[in-house]
Amino acid sequence: MPNYAYSKQMILYLRRLYQKSIEENKEVTSGDLAVEAGVRTSSAIDIIKRLEEHGFVDRTLWGPIYLTKKGIIEARKLVYKHRIIETYLCRCLSIKDDVACEEAAFLETQTSERVVYAMCEKLGHPSICIHGRKIPHVHKVKSK
Repeated sequence: MPNYAYSKQMILYLRRLYQKSIEENKEVTSGDLAVEAGVRTSSAIDIIKRLEEHGFVDRTLWGPIYLTKKGIIEARKLVYKHRIIETYLCRCLSIKDDVACEEAAFLETQTSERVVYAMCEKLGHPSICIHGRKIPHVHKVKSK
């Protein structure tokens, strides 16, 4: 998925859904996503509907939102990209954690997978990001 084909909100929601539902094994509602994004629930529902149209989520009225298999694959790529970029900014450029995370949210839509993989290689294919969360590698790590 070229990130420019999707809005920043869609990318944010996919990453949040992955973190909450896959990594933390919690149910996620539109209200939860609205609170995290700092928007009204109706605005969150609009983004969720767009994710549903792309086949990334399944949902029921007033119920939890689930990532589909396609959604999990896409969200994993986005989480990998975000965590590698923020870790690179922090470790290689000495940028503070909170700033690195903000910058990664911007750069993840502008940076190619090839560049992110090069960052990952430079970091030695880390397994944990700067926040202590697992980095879900989407590439096979080449043996040296």
